[in-house]
Amino acid sequence: MDHSLVLRPATAADAQNLAALAIQVWLHTYATEGIRQDISTYVLSEFTPAKFTDLINDPQYQLLIAEINHHLVAFAQIDFASKEQPALGSVELKMLYVQEMFTGQGLGHKLLAYCEEIIASRAYWLSSNSNNHRAIAFYASQGFVQHGVTYFEFGGNHYENKVLVKA
Repeated sequence: MDHSLVLRPATAADAQNLAALAIQVWLHTYATEGIRQDISTYVLSEFTPAKFTDLINDPQYQLLIAEINHHLVAFAQIDFASKEQPALGSVELKMLYVQEMFTGQGLGHKLLAYCEEIIASRAYWLSSNSNNHRAIAFYASQGFVQHGVTYFEFGGNHYENKVLVKA
């Protein structure tokens, strides 16, 4: 890993780069059969600089970024007031996205550790697409275990996600 890695909270100046990286990672991970209308509609409406600016300014959320040589290469989003899995608590790791060319280098582990510093020993949970085997294996290697399933909906389809908690 390059020694110029910087982990820090996101600022409004990062919003455009966050949107671009989110689109890139999401499409690489989930648009494995190509682009169709519901996919392009989703990413272009959900991953916008304006939405990232709103998240950065909302105290319910914390966005953390990883930069190498002043280039955004990964980010995480923590929701401190999630209502999606009340039995598991209110802290949810909503996203942990690493640009493909930086996977497998320990960056996800470092960013997750930074998230855990911010979460400060509170219980938290996350969900991962059931077909995202690499992410599920990563979280298992970090001590997460499955605690049920939930469904992500878009384009009239339901996609199974595994709900994971730190063991």
